[in-house]
Amino acid sequence: MRHRAWLLAAVLLLGLAAWLMGRGDGEATSAKKPRVEFPRRPRGPEVERSHRRRTLPPPPEADPSVEQKPRRDPLLTALPTGKATSAVVFEASAIKESPAGKLWLDCMLARLDMDSFDDLEDELGIDVLEDIDRIAAASGSLVVASGQFPSARLDSLRGSRRAYGARGALFEEEGRSPVFGLWGEGLLFVGRDAQAVEAAIDRLEDKVPPAPPAIPAWASYGDAYGVLSADDVADLLEGSEPEIAERLRGAVGQVELHVDASEDVAIVADVTGPVAADVDDLGKTLGTALSLARLKAQSDDEEQLVELLDLARVSPRDGRFSLDLALPLPMIQKVMGRCLERRRDGGAPGGEGGEAPIGSGGGQF
Repeated sequence: MRHRAWLLAAVLLLGLAAWLMGRGDGEATSAKKPRVEFPRRPRGPEVERSHRRRTLPPPPEADPSVEQKPRRDPLLTALPTGKATSAVVFEASAIKESPAGKLWLDCMLARLDMDSFDDLEDELGIDVLEDIDRIAAASGSLVVASGQFPSARLDSLRGSRRAYGARGALFEEEGRSPVFGLWGEGLLFVGRDAQAVEAAIDRLEDKVPPAPPAIPAWASYGDAYGVLSADDVADLLEGSEPEIAERLRGAVGQVELHVDASEDVAIVADVTGPVAADVDDLGKTLGTALSLARLKAQSDDEEQLVELLDLARVSPRDGRFSLDLALPLPMIQKVMGRCLERRRDGGAPGGEGGEAPIGSGGGQF
């Protein structure tokens, strides 16, 4: 079972960078008109999906006269709360069915030096492509997968299994990370430590005071969705746009994110902050950056990138703004292709010295 613990963690951690890693590579190769559908609001099937997933009863009310709250989505409830929390959810169906998602899966297999996920299914009882419904990454400490895992054999990863709470179990070994956990038959956890998994189970079983979820149920639409803290957004831009990254840290409170990956990847980001004037100034800066990027793409005869940047826009709204941005599939194909090239050239996916940390599969979280 050498390295199986971090292999499973890497498979489950579908990081935000998988969708955004095409930034800055402008060599589009196809003149096909981009198909872009910006996810600005939930569609009918997504509304129905959200309601169907609310299977967790509301927290008990100390005051019986208070109106009963609605039922909750277990995966969203398990995620850490707090204004500084980043949490992003990926719909597994989109990963499997979209061109960008299939590219990411091929890239992940290449990084893990695997031809398929069959070995994980044989050893752990988890069919990665069929058993998993959603995967959520919360900052750097927790990954949560929802689905059905009645045949999961996590004790083959960790020698010690202990019950926690009414429906939870942890699989751990002293001094080793990550720690794995199950809650019922529908939630699988990968935590940096036991405390991260225990805290998730505590939230599910109402052992802590209820708090608004990081991602409200009404915001669970798109192929990927969630919220990002200012620090995590700035980290994404630090290498290529350090000035904008620094301004983000000072002006932004939170970014609500929605992604459509049907073909070209379309991103809608709603940006809020504590000082309306600072948010307005940042929106103007980003608008100027998009205009300059379009001019450069035009001068470089990158027709598809020009068409996509024509669709990009910053829309200010009362001290906040919405950013629409699209990434062309050929750009993503180019970046993802580097994974397969490394494998053909004999590049090793990882070192030999022990297990990688929870974020080593290539994601930002």
